[in-house]
Amino acid sequence: MKTIGFFGDSFCASNQPESWCNILQEKLGCSRPRWFGEPGRSIWSVFFRYNQLIKEDRVPDISVFCWTEPYRLYHPRHILTANTEPLEGVDPKMYEALDQYWIHLHNYDKDEMAYEYALKHYDQNILSKVDSEIVQMWSFRPFETAGKDAGIKLTTGTFIDESMLAFSKSGDKDTSWKSSGRVNLCDRGINHMTPEQNQQWADKVFSKMQ
Repeated sequence: MKTIGFFGDSFCASNQPESWCNILQEKLGCSRPRWFGEPGRSIWSVFFRYNQLIKEDRVPDISVFCWTEPYRLYHPRHILTANTEPLEGVDPKMYEALDQYWIHLHNYDKDEMAYEYALKHYDQNILSKVDSEIVQMWSFRPFETAGKDAGIKLTTGTFIDESMLAFSKSGDKDTSWKSSGRVNLCDRGINHMTPEQNQQWADKVFSKMQ
């Protein structure tokens, strides 16, 4: 039986039965996923995690990537985005340094350039050489949370050039939204989507893979 893994942020983090990740796994006839996305993580977290699987020769037969927005700092243990809520037990000086970074050092143009160059490099030079069926999509279309369209096209495997954020916001005008940094995410509990949307997204990905 084939294995499958999901790599990205909170749009592919849920292991609930209604999660599009588990629905897709069942439609493809794969074993239960061993890897899911991690809320709040950057693309760099995905790179390091997947590189370790390559090194250990543990890459799943099918690798699904949900690429997040560029405006997230990398840290091996903690989530560091704009307006991150401090966690109990973590040195408060780290959050003070984070706040100062966003005020004095951060540059959106640099973030966007680094994101595009890094993602294209990983797509063309790492994923293209991996012995795995690659599926790529956007949690956030680059750079939609800043009101811009980067037009980045990925070339390895199946590329679904659609925004899961935009998809999650469609069809339900009465849903409450919770602020999270630069973007409002729908607090629906299952990858920021309703159960019906999870089913629809799994169906969409499955059809694109055929």
